[in-house]
Amino acid sequence: MKRLLSGILLASGLWVLTGNLSSRAETLVVKKSQEQSELFYNYDGKKIHLEQRNDVIAVAFKPEATRNTNVPLYIKLQQDFRRNRDAKVEIEPLNKHYALMKLASNGGNSTVMQLRLSQKAYVDNTLPVFSRRKHSEEIILPNEIIVSFEEQISPYEKQVILNRHKLEIIRPLRFSKNRYVVKSTTKSGTDILKVANQVYQAKGVKSATPNFILLRNKDVSHKAKEAIDRFKKGQIKPQFGFQTNLRLQQWHLQSNPLRACLTKFTDDVDKCLSRGLYKQSGLSLPSTGIRATEAWRNSKAGKGVVVAVLDSLIQWNHPDLVNNIYKSGDIKDKRRGEMNGWDFADDDADTKMSQKEFSTFGSIFQDSYRLSDDSLLEKYGGIPLIRKLLRYKPQIGLSRKDIVKILRDYLRYEVTGLFHGTFVAGVIAANSPEINGLSGVAPQASILPVTIGKTLFHPLYGFEQSIEMYDVVEGIDYAVARGADVINMSFGGFLPTAEVKNSIIRAQNKNSNIVFVAAAGNETDLEVSFPAAVKGVIAVGATNINGYRAPYSNFGNGLTVVAPGGDTRAKIGLRGAILTTGGTGTDNFWRGILIQPKSPWGSSFDKRGKYVRVEGTSFSSPVVAGIIALMKGEDPQRRLSRKDIISILKHTASYDALSLSNREKEIYKYLVLSGKVPDGVSIEQYFFGSGLVNAHTAVKQVQRQLRKYGK
Repeated sequence: MKRLLSGILLASGLWVLTGNLSSRAETLVVKKSQEQSELFYNYDGKKIHLEQRNDVIAVAFKPEATRNTNVPLYIKLQQDFRRNRDAKVEIEPLNKHYALMKLASNGGNSTVMQLRLSQKAYVDNTLPVFSRRKHSEEIILPNEIIVSFEEQISPYEKQVILNRHKLEIIRPLRFSKNRYVVKSTTKSGTDILKVANQVYQAKGVKSATPNFILLRNKDVSHKAKEAIDRFKKGQIKPQFGFQTNLRLQQWHLQSNPLRACLTKFTDDVDKCLSRGLYKQSGLSLPSTGIRATEAWRNSKAGKGVVVAVLDSLIQWNHPDLVNNIYKSGDIKDKRRGEMNGWDFADDDADTKMSQKEFSTFGSIFQDSYRLSDDSLLEKYGGIPLIRKLLRYKPQIGLSRKDIVKILRDYLRYEVTGLFHGTFVAGVIAANSPEINGLSGVAPQASILPVTIGKTLFHPLYGFEQSIEMYDVVEGIDYAVARGADVINMSFGGFLPTAEVKNSIIRAQNKNSNIVFVAAAGNETDLEVSFPAAVKGVIAVGATNINGYRAPYSNFGNGLTVVAPGGDTRAKIGLRGAILTTGGTGTDNFWRGILIQPKSPWGSSFDKRGKYVRVEGTSFSSPVVAGIIALMKGEDPQRRLSRKDIISILKHTASYDALSLSNREKEIYKYLVLSGKVPDGVSIEQYFFGSGLVNAHTAVKQVQRQLRKYGK
């Protein structure tokens, strides 16, 4: 998932005192600093430090209260405070179990608020909220810890550890053994970090990590910039979707047709593609795509391979996906209603947009087309992004009408983005029923949908995504239990935890054939993000149609290979994006919209958003997952191990079509002089790993190696 860059640095919580400090004040400052420095959890032998927010706390509701009310409890809480004339108190929904309460910026009313909250019959407790330096997510710390015990531990020893640390089991984690969600019976708040760290050190415990809840998309400043940029791009003549042959637009599969047209026929690229003029261009360009069409000619195109997609909504009834979706069939541990994967965020079998979700998000999408300017502002003008733009419109040169246009675009853009998992699934295994329709890298592979994220909307707060740590853990274990051959994780920049890492390592130890692929991250960092950084995971960076590193893509330490991820910042604009399946193309999204768009909008390729154009390492990762599926499709008996597959992938990648910018050359020289580049790592390795992946040569090498085994 493409994570937003961090904006304003959050207050550290240290006390700032001026003038003559008394020894008492000095002691308090030191004590406060030490307390802040001790807020950490353990991961991979390192301390991951957290900074406590002093402007927000989380509220946990009692489980029985959530079951016995028809009114969302965050609304009840807001109403209760307003009845007591606390109109300025803001209660933000998280899910039916939690909410966020905004406090005064100095945090001075925190104790009072916590006391008043404790008096509410439906409130269980309050929870601290943290942030990480250079990261934009908010991290909520409930009184829950995920504990993994060693495999040989006895039930008695297990209970001794729990008793010693005053923990009780909430429930075992599904699809794995000796893993539990537990809670402390005596501690709460930031002390849960200390409890988890102590349990981690206990003999017989493999790992212990707080069950963090992550909130993303909180950076209003960055969102405002993105919204204005999209608005300005919208003033340019739109690029209409060329639909006679969608595959020719998918440069990541085979780059030469679009590259030749962009080079020789810049005035009418669509005419060049539709008439096949690229064949007459006389250009001999190195392929910046993956040569997928060549790989299909003499292969099974990924048939018989299951690729699990851990992500958000996968609209698997999309006509280009529906025939390639995994079906559970008759299995011994089948969940109730399970058919096409599992939604761990809602704990149900519906991995596409449910009717309940559509009643919220479909309505928002339709409002963006149906409501007048005044009605739209009245209903959605409280969103922080729009409040900010309205407040500063003279300084940024926008009229009220401009801001309404931005609001319409924002609502459509965010609803479209709910289908991130659909985008990823299409890159891997789209298989259009139409001739010359859209194709995934492995059009005969099966997609196993595994939903791990939940998106929320509130008129005063906008769209926010929440992820609970144990959903990711169980999602990985579920994919393994369902026989996935490849697991794609397009959520780079995720909070690193031992539990997620252990799920990956355990799966790799249990099955030497399973392959994990992950996005390197979109922060332009000098190392890949988590979980791509886990040993054995293929960490994928992104390139553009001209063979350069995409400007957002992470590089450096831990990078395995690069693959097309799209780049719309160049002069070619949206044509430089990755074309894939979208989620708003169905009739129900457009029902009641009398005036429908005459041309593509936002990231859509067509008028309804059946297809979209996207960019990010979120999409270079599934390109590689698709190539792995092609490779495994040639090996139905799974003779090649994960180590074999990764070795072939790396050795068949190359730097032939890749180029380095002058800026990257300068960065590399500086880092070498600073001693930050390991000895023997070339500039190409540092920015591109083993190089640009090649589906054609990788499949050929698999076939060649299998012949040696007597295929």
